[in-house]
Amino acid sequence: MSEGLRIGDVARLVGISATTLRAWEQRYEVVTPTRATQSGYRHYAQADVERLRHMRALVQSGIAPSRAATIARDTVRPPSTPLPGAAPSLLDDHSALVHAGLYYDGPQLQALLDAVFDAVDPEEAIERWLLPNLVDVGTAWEHGRLSEVAEHFVAAAVMRKLGALFDGLSASGSRVVVGLPPHARHEISALAFSICLRRRGLEVLYAGADVPLTSWQSFATEWAPQTVVLTVTMADDVPFAEQTAAALREHGVPKVFVGGAHAHRVRSAIALPESLPLAADVLANAVAKQ
Repeated sequence: MSEGLRIGDVARLVGISATTLRAWEQRYEVVTPTRATQSGYRHYAQADVERLRHMRALVQSGIAPSRAATIARDTVRPPSTPLPGAAPSLLDDHSALVHAGLYYDGPQLQALLDAVFDAVDPEEAIERWLLPNLVDVGTAWEHGRLSEVAEHFVAAAVMRKLGALFDGLSASGSRVVVGLPPHARHEISALAFSICLRRRGLEVLYAGADVPLTSWQSFATEWAPQTVVLTVTMADDVPFAEQTAAALREHGVPKVFVGGAHAHRVRSAIALPESLPLAADVLANAVAKQ
C-alpha cells in the first residue's frame, strides 16, 4: 500500500470500470494519482478510493457527475493529523469503549470521548472510531463479556457527548426530521447522523427513539414536514420502519429516507448510504433540489 494502488485495483474496490475511472479523473479531476518514476503506472492513495466511492454513490443517487465530483473533492480528504498530545493509536483502538465499560469509570470514559473528538473533526471521529467501537460493544454484550448495565452505561455517555456536539451546532437551512420508528431504541447512529446534517447547514428536528406510529402520523398531518429520515440499526426494526415510512408518505410527506445497516430492506423509503458523512451529503443535495 505504501506505493499506492493500480487503476484496476481501484476500479474493483470502487465498483466502477477502469474506463469510467479514467473519465472521471480526466473530465472532473476528482482524483490526482501519482506516477511511478520507473514504470509510469498511475498510483492511487486510499483517500482516492474513498473519494471515488463517494462520487459513485452521489451519481447513483441522481446527482450530476460534475457536481458529484465537486462534492467528493471537498468532503473526502486524507485522514486528519491528530492534535499534539493525542496518541496516533487512539483512533484505531476499537475496543476502548468495551474496556471503559468494564470498569464503570465515568470520568475516564468522559476523558476518552473528549480526547477522541478533540483529536479530529466529528465525522472522522464517528466513522473511524465511534462506530467500530459500538460494534465491539454490541459483540461483547452478545458474548457475555459486557453486562447490559455496562452497555447502557457506555451508550449513555456517548449520547451525552453527541448531544453536546449537536447542541453546539447551529443551522438555518431546510428542516429535516430525524427519528426512529416504533420499538427501535438504538439511537446513537441517528444522533451522530444529525450532527453530520447540521454540519452541512441543515436544521435538524431530532425526534429520538421509539416514536409511536400515531405520533408520526399526527406530526406529518399537523406540521407537514418535507423530509423525514428514519434509522434502522437492527433487523427487527425493519417492519416497523416499513410501516412508518408508508404511513408518512400517506400523510403527505414528500421525501422519506431511511439510513442504517438495514436501510436497503425498507422498500417504502429512499435508502441512504451506510456511511454517515456520505449519507449526509446525499441527503443535503436531495433537499437542495426541493
